[in-house]
Amino acid sequence: MGWLARKLSSSRLKGRQIRRSDALTDQVVAVDGWLSATNYRNTDYRNTELFQVAPAVTETTISNGCNSPSRYRTTHASIILPVYNEQACIHQTVNSVLAYAQAHPTYDFIFVSDGSTDQTVQILENRVAASGSDRIHILAYPQQGGKGYAVRRGIEIAEGDFVCFIDGDLAYSLDHLDLLLSELELYEVAIGCRSLVPDGNQGLKPIRKIAGKIYNALSRHILNLQYIDMQAGLKGFQRAAAIRLFSLQELTGFSFDVELIYLAKKLGYSIAEIPARVSPSHVRKRSKVNLLGDSLEMLRDLLRIRFNDLMGRYE
Repeated sequence: MGWLARKLSSSRLKGRQIRRSDALTDQVVAVDGWLSATNYRNTDYRNTELFQVAPAVTETTISNGCNSPSRYRTTHASIILPVYNEQACIHQTVNSVLAYAQAHPTYDFIFVSDGSTDQTVQILENRVAASGSDRIHILAYPQQGGKGYAVRRGIEIAEGDFVCFIDGDLAYSLDHLDLLLSELELYEVAIGCRSLVPDGNQGLKPIRKIAGKIYNALSRHILNLQYIDMQAGLKGFQRAAAIRLFSLQELTGFSFDVELIYLAKKLGYSIAEIPARVSPSHVRKRSKVNLLGDSLEMLRDLLRIRFNDLMGRYE
């Protein structure tokens, strides 16, 4: 059966357990309502393992639109799309994913709903079921854990040789994946960089540009990271690198991707940057940036990364 429920009607996880081949870890346990991975390292990732989800994390849904099992398929790449209350744009996202999936039959797409409270999950389930595609999957849970948490949950069930994540509202078009995956043939990590496109940030509201520049300046100073753009929602990993990096992940919110880059550099992984152009539709999207509040949160997270390293939590 693999990691997917055979039918949408039976997609609730019986006994809060998921058994699947090619697992990331020996066990996932809940601590105060949060999932934390244990024993990631020195694991044979091709063995069948058991993910255990404690009752505190209730009614996680994993579903797809097809009854056929996936255990004999080849999955070149798994693409994770974290979403939160995206009912306004989710139809367009699904349309784009369906078209892209048809042209890339060895790619899987995993929508991860991070505690959405609107109709996002219902729309996804209806659209995916109607499509009949066995390459588009949905994972949903009730508590909001943050974008980094959502991506990690997607990583846990990804089966591809390469694992990428891209913003669920397609702030960057799916066409970027071709170049991202091409770089991953040579590099262990690849990240999108808006600054490599002459007009990559054109049209973004000034407050978003200012917040990005502040964050990158703080990152370079505190973490000694010299990358121009570390927060574009477009990143990819070779499978082994993804497993290792997310096993060490401590941050699940705003700064999770900077922590991943810091860890990648610390572990000596090769990192490529690709041009990332912001989609016109995303440029018009209302900004949720609070310049003062978010800047303080950024600073706290960066100091926390440095502290975690000094305390040996990334060993």
